[in-house]
Amino acid sequence: MTNVLVIDDEVEVTTFFRYLLEDKQCKVMTANSGREAEELLHSHPSPFHLALIDLKLPDANGLDLLTKTKTSHPECEVLMMTGYGTVKSAVSALQAGAKDYLEKPFDDLDSLERAIEAALARSGGGKELPHPAAAEYGIICGPTSPLCNVLAVAGKLAPKPINIVIEGETGTGKELMARFIHGTSQRASHPFVGINCAAVPESLLESELFGHEKGAFSGAIKSRKGYFELANNGTLFMDEIGEAPLSVQVKLLRVLETGEYMRVGSEEIRKSNTRIISATNRDLEAEVQNKRFRADLLYRLEGVKLSIPPLRERPGDIPLIAQHYLDRKYGGACGLEPDAIEILQAYDWPGNVRQLLNVLNQTHAIHECKRIKAGHLPRFLLDEAARQSRSRASERQLDDFLEREAGRFVEQLVAGLEGAGRVDLKKVMSRIRRMETEVGRKIIENGLAGPHADRQSLSRQLNITVRTLRYILNEK
Repeated sequence: MTNVLVIDDEVEVTTFFRYLLEDKQCKVMTANSGREAEELLHSHPSPFHLALIDLKLPDANGLDLLTKTKTSHPECEVLMMTGYGTVKSAVSALQAGAKDYLEKPFDDLDSLERAIEAALARSGGGKELPHPAAAEYGIICGPTSPLCNVLAVAGKLAPKPINIVIEGETGTGKELMARFIHGTSQRASHPFVGINCAAVPESLLESELFGHEKGAFSGAIKSRKGYFELANNGTLFMDEIGEAPLSVQVKLLRVLETGEYMRVGSEEIRKSNTRIISATNRDLEAEVQNKRFRADLLYRLEGVKLSIPPLRERPGDIPLIAQHYLDRKYGGACGLEPDAIEILQAYDWPGNVRQLLNVLNQTHAIHECKRIKAGHLPRFLLDEAARQSRSRASERQLDDFLEREAGRFVEQLVAGLEGAGRVDLKKVMSRIRRMETEVGRKIIENGLAGPHADRQSLSRQLNITVRTLRYILNEK
């Protein structure tokens, strides 16, 4: 039987879910306070499979209860229950491990039941698959990928009237995510318009965004609509928003606050009903601290923030992305050999998905092969694979040496202590702990003894920070 915990301070809510879930053959426990919930989490004789947790309780924070639930019942699926206007907190819950959130009041009972049945299916061991529409927008990932959680959050946010900032390194697919959100939203039948703020000169960016009238400036030979006008009722995707100059940021803030703007050279106020999805590979909070980005604009843009993980953090997706691209471009006439997949997965991909696709494109263009083998891949990938192989062999050699010498030291030490009569174990352990620093200091001193040695390069060689190196040298 499926064990379910329902936590809400309103008795009517817990009673409603008790009847609903007991009809689905669940054993339901309820709590109307944080204290009752914590008692049940720690005392219940068998694990909970599903928990429905209210985001706000009089004596507890729902996010804290989510963490405690996942700690004491790690396999438990969690659905957060939220009131209107708490979408940002609900998204925080999704990012912390909740699988979905249910909005009060529960007017759409069909949607509510679908969410609960999906959670019950997962709690029974069913796999959570990526959003079914994601592949249509070029977003490819496996069921265990860290991108799955981002997709789940994006899918929940798509129908909401909320602005979104997408963070991610260059080439991770931020625009694909923006198109996915637009395409699965209620604005899907209206335009999706994109602009790269870094690609437009500062002198022209205002005109590009808001449009201009004929004669507004030199070269304005006719009136022109701006991106806000073109994207009306749809979505405006602002890539590299961190590159927008402060002069334009002020005008963006005005549009976001009032929905009003004027074309350059015009006194006519226009209205725009546009959803803004921004993207950046910068830390906008740091840009605010450095006075390069307006804090008030960030608050308006960042209704919710999504962070796309880099490709190096999801190597399991690499063969799926690669084969999907090859199938789409070459109609299934090109595949990947296992040795090629192994090399592709071993690389860090600083350019992320964009770099991976470029490599595949170049490889096929050069070799025109039906199966891409390791030998077909660019030299830099093969060199990196060889370097990692040598590094792994060196690590194994070091591990073997340390285990062998440590075992020998322990045997000699214990044998010597056995002949020493009474042993003060505390003193022995204290002396051994001091040896850690002595060994580290001696290794560093030897490394700095050469004529061209420096602390920066030695710290990289020893896989420690310069600060740690200084600390070990100075510790007495």
